Amino acid sequence: MRADYSKFLEPSGKYRGKPFWAWNGKLEKEELLRQIDVFKKMGFGGYFMHSRTGLATEYLGTEWFELINACADYGERQEMESWLYDEDRWPSGTAGGMASEPEKYRAHFLVMECFNQDEYAARDMRPDEMAFACVLENGELVRYYKLQKGREAGAGETVAVFYEEPAKEQDIYNGATYLDTMNPEAVQYFISITHEAYHDKCNKRLGSSIKGIFTDEPHRNPMFTEFNNGRENAVPYTPGLFEKFEQRFGYQLQRQLPDLFFRKKDQPLLKVKWDYIELCQELFLESYAVPMQKWCNEHHIIFTGHVLHEDTLTAQTVMQGSLMRFYEYMDIPGVDVLFRDNENWWIIKQAASAARQMGKDQLLSELYGCTGWQMSFQDYKNCGDWQALFGVNFRCQHLSWYTMKGEGKRDYPASIFFQSAWYREYKYVEDYFSRINCFLEGAQPECRLLVLNPVESVWARAYGGAFDCIDPRDTEIKLLEKRYRDTFQYLTEARIDFEYGDEGILEHAGKIQNGKILVGCCLYDRVLVTGMDTMRSSTLHLLRQLSEEGGEVIFAGKVPSYVNAESSDEVLELAGTAKRIPFTRNSIAGACADGTEITAGGEAQRDILARSYRDGNDRKVMLLNKNWEAEYRDVPICLGAGKSASCWNARNGQVYPLNCKEKEGKLYVNISFAKGEEKLFLISDEKDGERRQPQKEEGCTYLLPDCFQYELSEKNICVLDMAKVSIKGTEFGPMDVLRADRAIRDHLGLCYRGGEMRQPWYEDKTEKCRRIPVETVDICYTVRMEILCEAELAVEDISHIRRIEINGKAISLCPSGIWIDPCFARLKIPKEYLIVGGNSIVLTMDYDRHSGIESVWLLGDFGVRLEEGSLPVIIGLPDKVSTGDISNQGFPFYSGKITYRFTEVQGISQVRMADFRGACAILRGKQEVILGFEPFEGCVEDLWGIQIVFGRRNTFGPLHQFPREQPYVEPASFLTEGNNWSGKYVLYEQGMLEKPEVKVIKPH
Repeated sequence: MRADYSKFLEPSGKYRGKPFWAWNGKLEKEELLRQIDVFKKMGFGGYFMHSRTGLATEYLGTEWFELINACADYGERQEMESWLYDEDRWPSGTAGGMASEPEKYRAHFLVMECFNQDEYAARDMRPDEMAFACVLENGELVRYYKLQKGREAGAGETVAVFYEEPAKEQDIYNGATYLDTMNPEAVQYFISITHEAYHDKCNKRLGSSIKGIFTDEPHRNPMFTEFNNGRENAVPYTPGLFEKFEQRFGYQLQRQLPDLFFRKKDQPLLKVKWDYIELCQELFLESYAVPMQKWCNEHHIIFTGHVLHEDTLTAQTVMQGSLMRFYEYMDIPGVDVLFRDNENWWIIKQAASAARQMGKDQLLSELYGCTGWQMSFQDYKNCGDWQALFGVNFRCQHLSWYTMKGEGKRDYPASIFFQSAWYREYKYVEDYFSRINCFLEGAQPECRLLVLNPVESVWARAYGGAFDCIDPRDTEIKLLEKRYRDTFQYLTEARIDFEYGDEGILEHAGKIQNGKILVGCCLYDRVLVTGMDTMRSSTLHLLRQLSEEGGEVIFAGKVPSYVNAESSDEVLELAGTAKRIPFTRNSIAGACADGTEITAGGEAQRDILARSYRDGNDRKVMLLNKNWEAEYRDVPICLGAGKSASCWNARNGQVYPLNCKEKEGKLYVNISFAKGEEKLFLISDEKDGERRQPQKEEGCTYLLPDCFQYELSEKNICVLDMAKVSIKGTEFGPMDVLRADRAIRDHLGLCYRGGEMRQPWYEDKTEKCRRIPVETVDICYTVRMEILCEAELAVEDISHIRRIEINGKAISLCPSGIWIDPCFARLKIPKEYLIVGGNSIVLTMDYDRHSGIESVWLLGDFGVRLEEGSLPVIIGLPDKVSTGDISNQGFPFYSGKITYRFTEVQGISQVRMADFRGACAILRGKQEVILGFEPFEGCVEDLWGIQIVFGRRNTFGPLHQFPREQPYVEPASFLTEGNNWSGKYVLYEQGMLEKPEVKVIKPH
């Protein structure tokens, strides 16, 4: 059916994002309900109630459920969806360590250690170990035999010893380990603690005011990697694994352990490796995915989330097997796409393929994690656009903090919430994405090509040493990864839509129908086989049948020479009757195109991506310039079949006809694209009258001044994050506050704080009978002042503070208000307490295991100069500011909004921002017009100012991580070492770096 314009203009909460709401402190009902109102004002449609580091309210305790219910009830009244999260932090499966407290439910590994004969003879044998004498050449296995008790290995032979070992205890699991997720009894225990408790305490809310539950990063434990507490010489193990292996495959795994762990000389692929990973995959699905889906269905709630780890074929092999297999069991399959510059776009394509094949109409993405406070609205758009293009229509933003107290402020910033200066403007972003979701609702991709997913070729090549964390180390696996990336890029850059076919799914859900291949509920004309070493016999059977019935099978590049990970010529025989092409961009694009594709010409042809959807008699098209750095003018586009087209502008909700030329039943148009710009078109098979679309109007250029009067939305900020600390006469520093905190903890024998520390609720619950040591700590900050002015001091967690002295004089601890977050109190500093020159601020606090030494912040009408990049000095506020970085104009740490004022420009002005640094710009006149996305253009009447809205990066950091540009921001980013640490402040440019272009198009 045609897109509904009224829904498109103001989409309902159904289409809007539901962020992770980080419950990370001592929860208060009134504050929770206030924050729900903030979510609604920001344009969200709901939230996931998610325990995070710092939670002080007992997880799954009585108060926890009372607050869950209060939020669900209030959210329902506010038309906001409430969603559960099934774990205390992540990964799901332990219930904050409670489910894995019993040792029988803890994760285990099968470990290999290697010795020479003397080392082997001298060691104490484990009662359950198995030993093999192995002949190795350059680390590759030549041959081996089982060593019986008392038998010695031969000269030069390596003894490989295999034994079972429990996973290490970790603070992220509150001192327990991860769960044995291949053990159905262990998973049922987790469900009984978590899901059944929600059923008992929330009851009828499940399926009504509580929509569903998110499972986060469950996995079957790591294989051949140190990632996630694994080991390069270890694989996941569960009781009875050997027996189950023999039952399913007919031979004994324990007799072939060296083949599993080593790379075999002249046999790079081995069936035992492929069988082992398949078994672990099946056990994980049977034990975790199936019962989760069953429980959710029985209790009428939606099962969603994502599993670990999806970025590459290697990452999937290391932690899971094949993620597409898990998506079958989710009501709303999901992924997480962390980092701003994540270019693993096939993450979405894999999930979207399985979702559509299994008849699921929503796809979730947990996005924006690890991106940092410096992100702009354009950055959020860039990260979200390609995901929307490939099928994401349920956005779960990471992360919105309940509080910034303690470690909360370092938990993968930024907080996409009221703590950000731009939160009142954020609805602009959410309106945009919800309009895309609304426009594409119900439309089905015009996709006729199936590409076999080659992940199982990595399985068959796995061995200890093949992987570097979750990246490939093995040369042949690297080649498989490259072929996978290249295939995706060749097809998408040619605008050929396709979907992946997982061989495990094909085995039970694939069949041939009238010369086409049907996978679940999706029908494909052609199958592309490329970048594979091995193929399942069941897949081979399907492709033979497809070929026999006239369907098209295309082999690009090397033909698989293995079937079921055993050497075979059968696929080569099939390829002899199919289409064979070289593995090149042009060959793949030429063989896979069917003539209906959208085309783009000129230098933009590889950067303009497109997807076409069928919606009844109409078509819907989304175009995207994937290049974030280049704009393109008048790109010749063929939109495909149709007689007329209209443009649906997701940025402002406007709809207007598109002037196209029709030729032989296809529509042609020239379109310009800004950096990262998108287009939505509704294409009809009915002729529309010729109407002009909006055109830019010419006008007279208005020259802005070189310097501006200005207004700040908040007081200026001076960060004080260097201090001396003393306790019982022992002094540390001066040093940065986080290292000072660690020095105090070392002195008191307390564990460090951090993103994976034990939770406050857990420590209070398990140690409530012990005396909690409380010590008095003095923290001294210093700042030099060249002027005297009124100022306030922002401090954290004032309830722990006994006294604050400014130059030896105590100030009142009665707050004048909060600052940015309720955890920060503002305290007035009498002007007469300050002196020109060096000033000391001494904070005396009660310190216990839940405390922390943090920065303090001076607030006031002053400027800040950084001497030698590291010594803040208070100076006078500048009278005016100029274009350029305001960090060098007295505002190095400022993170609010700044308005550049000038003489009112009467009439209607068209403004195009030049280079500016901030989250967004706002034109100030008779109206306020947000400029959030490229090309940052807008019109306003009687323009008198331009406001730039900043992120909080230059206030909250990381302020000392070097170099500044990093692939991600995490808790560890705030405590870097060596060359990654800078004593100077590492800041981002901010402000209006160049003058905007202003044209008066309708003067008064």
